[in-house]
Amino acid sequence: MAHNRWFRRILAGTRGQIAARLRSGPATISELVQVLGLSANAVRVHLAALERDGLVEQDIRRQGVGKPAHVYRLTVDATSLSPKAYDLVLGTLLDAVRESAGEAAYNASLDAVARRLAGSVDNDAPFETRLAGTLDLLAALGADVTVERREDSIELLGSDCPLAKLVGPHPELCRLLASVIARRLGVEVADCCQRASELPHCHFRARLPSAA
Repeated sequence: MAHNRWFRRILAGTRGQIAARLRSGPATISELVQVLGLSANAVRVHLAALERDGLVEQDIRRQGVGKPAHVYRLTVDATSLSPKAYDLVLGTLLDAVRESAGEAAYNASLDAVARRLAGSVDNDAPFETRLAGTLDLLAALGADVTVERREDSIELLGSDCPLAKLVGPHPELCRLLASVIARRLGVEVADCCQRASELPHCHFRARLPSAA
């Protein structure tokens, strides 16, 4: 179970960067702030999530006179997996499949993946029930999103991206996830993800059904 939690969290952009830094050794919040370019409070939030999942632990660093510093290190469960390996292997696999199978077969394979990820759906369930199930599925995939409601649509906004290192060269992964959401919700879904930023964010727009 610890490895499954790690897999989901390590794919999330900012937490993956924190874990990558901690693989080289313990670090204080100030040191992480310098590497990530985030505020100290933002770093604390991500560290708290990693601690909650049993992937990061605190220690005390004493440096002569003065207040001891709190340092953070990866736990034994976390150090057994390499975050960079997932990105490298998946990116290489996608390139190889596209080159060997061709564009049409590649897209058909992605569509098959979307169907499998979406799973069975109760089309008669109320929209809000389908939405709750969709959010649970996205969380299991490492995409923690919030919902903003509009008059005729909802926006699914993520604070980071579970495939942050891959969506730049492989925007089809965002379209794949949009397809998963569309199948789960039973409505049209547009991919509006912010792939150009240093830390890509998930953003999907789902058109509300007339009865929602």
